[in-house]
Amino acid sequence: MTSVRDRSSDTAGAAQAPERRPFRADIQGLRALAVVLVVVNHAVAPLVPGGYVGVDVFFVISGFLISGHLVESLERTGRISFVRFYAARARRILPAALVTIAATSIAAFVLVSPLRIVQILQDAIASALYVPNIVFAIRQTDYLAGTEPSPFQHFWSLGVEEQFYLVWPVLLLGAFVLGRRSIRVLLFVIGVITAASLLASIVTTPESPSLAFFSPWTRAWEFGVGALVAGGASLLGRVPPWIGLVLGWAGLGMIVAAATTYTADLDYPGAAALLPVVGTALVIASGGPAVSRWSAARLLALRPMQVVGAISYSLYLVHWPILVLAHERIGLDEPLPVPLAVGLAVASVPAAWILYRLVETPLRSTRSSGRRVMAASTVVSLVLVGGLVSGSAAAAQMPLATTQTVPRTPVTEMPTGTDIVPANLSPDLRSAVADTGAVYTDGCQQNLRESEVISCAFGDLEASRTIALFGDSHAGRWFPALEKAAEALGYRLETYTKSGCRTEETAAAWSGSKNESCSAWRDAAVEELAANPPDVILLANHLGPTPGRDAQIQRDDWVDGLSSLYDRLPASSLVVSLADTPEFESSPVVCLSSHLDDAEACAIPRSKAFNPAIREAQQIVADDRGGAVVDLSDYFCNASTCPAIIGATLVYSDEHHVTATFSRSLARALEERLVPVLAGAG
Repeated sequence: MTSVRDRSSDTAGAAQAPERRPFRADIQGLRALAVVLVVVNHAVAPLVPGGYVGVDVFFVISGFLISGHLVESLERTGRISFVRFYAARARRILPAALVTIAATSIAAFVLVSPLRIVQILQDAIASALYVPNIVFAIRQTDYLAGTEPSPFQHFWSLGVEEQFYLVWPVLLLGAFVLGRRSIRVLLFVIGVITAASLLASIVTTPESPSLAFFSPWTRAWEFGVGALVAGGASLLGRVPPWIGLVLGWAGLGMIVAAATTYTADLDYPGAAALLPVVGTALVIASGGPAVSRWSAARLLALRPMQVVGAISYSLYLVHWPILVLAHERIGLDEPLPVPLAVGLAVASVPAAWILYRLVETPLRSTRSSGRRVMAASTVVSLVLVGGLVSGSAAAAQMPLATTQTVPRTPVTEMPTGTDIVPANLSPDLRSAVADTGAVYTDGCQQNLRESEVISCAFGDLEASRTIALFGDSHAGRWFPALEKAAEALGYRLETYTKSGCRTEETAAAWSGSKNESCSAWRDAAVEELAANPPDVILLANHLGPTPGRDAQIQRDDWVDGLSSLYDRLPASSLVVSLADTPEFESSPVVCLSSHLDDAEACAIPRSKAFNPAIREAQQIVADDRGGAVVDLSDYFCNASTCPAIIGATLVYSDEHHVTATFSRSLARALEERLVPVLAGAG
């Protein structure tokens, strides 16, 4: 009913066994399904929101084929030829991957903002060394969401696979020898490793999603499931055909169900990955040379599936950089328009075919000895890495400002934007992201995942009056202005801030957020404020535009949410809401790096920068509950636009966070707006 033999294997193939291996058309079709799910998910996510499970399908296929070859070699010869094995991996993986890395890096120099090139080339280096997953895990990259993804982000799966197979043959040989050359003992060891890895994935995913997603240890069980299917081939051959028929369709249904019902908000991989992984295992187990005409294997064996399956590796490599580089070139924060995304996805097919025919197939078929292949692979990889290092060094020297300087002027209402990127810009474009302020650098801003309340005190700690800053990351960016204003007004300043966690108690306040710790943190912060009521509670949150949402419904949602929050805050405290700062469609910092002589091109129309529905809700609740609203919008925008540079100061560090430098310059304006509010409360 099943067999591990497949001449199109992703791995050692004939290098591990002398006989020619029968072709598994159903596995080729599974490859096609997997890559189509991934490509469509990346191009038009709403069509298959869980299409990322295609990678899990690839992992199970790989585990089935490669481990099957290794186990057969141990059973037949009692050994594994490591040189042949790793040479076969190099033939299969490296040529197309290295060409893609080189081509993408060159394209990045042409298409991408100078500010992004250095990091992109660093990602290229990590990919060439097969450690990109480790880099992305350290950065806590969210693969399923986020702006400005790396064009090499999809290389994470190759990193996981190569790291796994670096140690897997050694583990199998060791288990085989220590188990007195018993295949049953070997399969038992594979089962134990698979179970331990699955448990690690389930435990790690909620606590550290990036680590769970990118780690080879939390993904190893997916390869292990494929290995167990390969090891159980003799038992599977005894299964009645009608049961195999049912299992095959059930498995295919499980993959499709995961692809169509899972979303980017799902904690993944964890237990959720069981659905596509087990589904893939069932499809493979039910296939083989003798299958029913009504089986799922026959569907997978159709000619179109075979064509796409053949180029699946090359298609996986090329489609993502095509989509990402086009997205960066256009400069949108939102996804690509659907017609363009579909067109680019379709265009990646002929590009993949060229890579398959001219690079992948010829070099995979080379008859050079294993040692020569390993030596050549090492040399080519090192040459590429050397070129990327040189390119990164050159990119770091690219100018990110003009040679002109402009006067440093005090902030005023209705500002005129600076039309160039001046040489004396503060902070400069390279430093913008790190210009966050003391609430971040002193460890007073709680991160996305933790729910513990971190409260810090600033200013005159002996002052008799207290202002509490309560909010999300935007509150943290208002801190530099409020710290100076509170000190001038004679207040002690306490902070209660957490990234990605608005203070308003409504589902609409943070729709689609993965910040599951938010509610617990908010409740705990409110309890602390109620236990030790400050004189003033200043609410500051990310309240940017939400295109497509009904304004009246949104206003009513926020009136309800703010009213609920007011009810829980201490009655003795004056509640002041800060109107939010402008929000851009894409990062003005990245835009400025490509428009050094035309900074005005990076401004945003004032009409698109704010959310009037939420601002109206703030005022309604403040009027009803005796609170107040402080609005400094006129210091960010003039009548028509909101510039990215005012005087010699960079206003934003990304799409919607204000730099600490500009925030600090608003201290006097904030103080002046607070004076009448505080006087009225007194």
